[in-house]
Amino acid sequence: MKTKKESKENKIKKPVTIDYENKRLSIFYFLPLLLIAGFVPLIVHAKYIDLSNTAQALYWTGQEQYMDFFSYWKSRWIIVLTATALIFYAILYKQKKLPFKNLKQYYVPMGIYGVFVIISTIFAIDTQTAMWGFVDMYQGMFVLLSYVIITFLVINYVNSERDVNLFVNAFLFLMIVEGFIGVGQYFGFDFFQTKLGNSLIVPFNMAIENLSFTFGPKTIYGTLFNTNFVGSFAALMLPLSIGIFFSAKTRNKKIVSGIAVLLMIFTWIGCNSRAGYLGAAVGALFGIWLFRKMLVKHWKVSVGLVAAVLVTAVGLNAASDGALVNRLASLNITNAINNSKTSYGNDYKFKDIILGKNAFSIETNKQILNFKVENDKIYFMDENFDLLEITTSSNNIKINNNTKYWQLNNISIPQNYPGVTVKSYWDQTIDFYITEESVKILGSGGRLIEPLVAKRYEKLDGYEIFMSGRGYIWSRTIPMLKTYFIKGSGADNYPMAFPQDDIVAKLNIFMDANTVIDKPHNMYLQTAVNTGVLSLLALLAVWCIYIISSLKLYSKISFDSTDKFIGVSCLLGVIGYLIAAVFNDSITSVAPIFWIMLGMGISINIRLKKKRL
Repeated sequence: MKTKKESKENKIKKPVTIDYENKRLSIFYFLPLLLIAGFVPLIVHAKYIDLSNTAQALYWTGQEQYMDFFSYWKSRWIIVLTATALIFYAILYKQKKLPFKNLKQYYVPMGIYGVFVIISTIFAIDTQTAMWGFVDMYQGMFVLLSYVIITFLVINYVNSERDVNLFVNAFLFLMIVEGFIGVGQYFGFDFFQTKLGNSLIVPFNMAIENLSFTFGPKTIYGTLFNTNFVGSFAALMLPLSIGIFFSAKTRNKKIVSGIAVLLMIFTWIGCNSRAGYLGAAVGALFGIWLFRKMLVKHWKVSVGLVAAVLVTAVGLNAASDGALVNRLASLNITNAINNSKTSYGNDYKFKDIILGKNAFSIETNKQILNFKVENDKIYFMDENFDLLEITTSSNNIKINNNTKYWQLNNISIPQNYPGVTVKSYWDQTIDFYITEESVKILGSGGRLIEPLVAKRYEKLDGYEIFMSGRGYIWSRTIPMLKTYFIKGSGADNYPMAFPQDDIVAKLNIFMDANTVIDKPHNMYLQTAVNTGVLSLLALLAVWCIYIISSLKLYSKISFDSTDKFIGVSCLLGVIGYLIAAVFNDSITSVAPIFWIMLGMGISINIRLKKKRL
């Protein structure tokens, strides 16, 4: 006869452990995530954008119609495919075909980030932009939430070496296609300029004459929009291609992955992205340490990789007439800082622009040029308000005896608005617009504005031209963090939050007065302003936990399986991408790859740790 205690114990159900590793889930359910990994980054297709009657038009180039090729459709496919994969996961989890891995150390900060993305959208400067994204970027709330959902899904979808290989094959396809497109672009054969390429990226009902993109030969933009983003892509893919090569178990996979390695080396070097160089180089340092024993054991392969890098670098430097060496030389941060400080201090500088009811003036460290409007005529005066003689030719004006005013002696009367356009010797443009109330300046989006002096991070004073103007952008962005610490400005609202009317400072870093600063060229500042500093801290927690735990894991194991090679490659790619992100932004062309690799790396780490127990 059973006692009450025994009966109670028998009623307690023991947890059922399901072996997901040996469940071969149909490839069909992986397709949405595999398409994000191998297909979405390759999308280049025209989308006509009408910006009229939108807030974005006021913080853009003045165009009300814009043709997007690289970002809009990528963003929409990311949203659709992520939603599809999430629905699949919900169904498969309910059917006990996929797990919910208990990884609170990742899910909690990812969830916190997601909450702040939503909060930033609710309190955004422009809600419509926050939901769907700013022109040319399209990383609104739905895309940002998709990124963290992608990571969550990959963590729970990848449960075996076979699952890892599905993503490996998708990435191999991406690397080879992107690589061959890049090789062609570098040597002046741009696939998108061919008749076939045009037909693929331009809808049949849309006529675009003389289609061309801004990048010429001896560089690579691929399908990723910009050479800088190709650098971030290479920082992710180069270590992964090497990991796939070392883990390949068949002759055919060795050949295909070997081709991918060579193409990624070429892409990395040929894109001319200093951020990409730095990211991959830092990743390589970690790789050398983690692979140290294997590199010595397989020294012939190691020497071959080094030789491939050197030969490619020497060849591309020769093909570019030494441009590669000059680009690499600029990676010396100390020299870059010193040079920016020296050149910025010695250059001709604007000091102030003063607007009045019927007068305005430009003050520089060399001179003052005054303008007066009277009876539909414009008079030019020196600092003492004495009239200057001028010579007119058509709508162009020159100041006579212009030794003193040579830097500002490129003046014209525009035909499309009542005012004056002044260009400096370095071609910075200021468009003055004369209204009945007062004189204004034409700012971004055709706004009539008055110059403001933006708050700045004073420790960057003098370093404004550092890294192609990043010093200026960062110095004006850092003070914004206090304002947007909690709620952010709204996803992709950075162009609206940035002090675009900081005219004098823009002119001093060789920008036109109406130049739009649409991104900070730093993913961390981009995140902090758009969705708040707290959201950035949440992401930093995810990345730090992953990197620290991965370094502890891979520093103690021997590399003898696909999981281990791909796992450490994901780690090196994530490190390289995060280093490049100090100088590059998050973009729909590359960010999904990063989030997939992060999820794959986390999943592999968990499985490897379980196998060691």
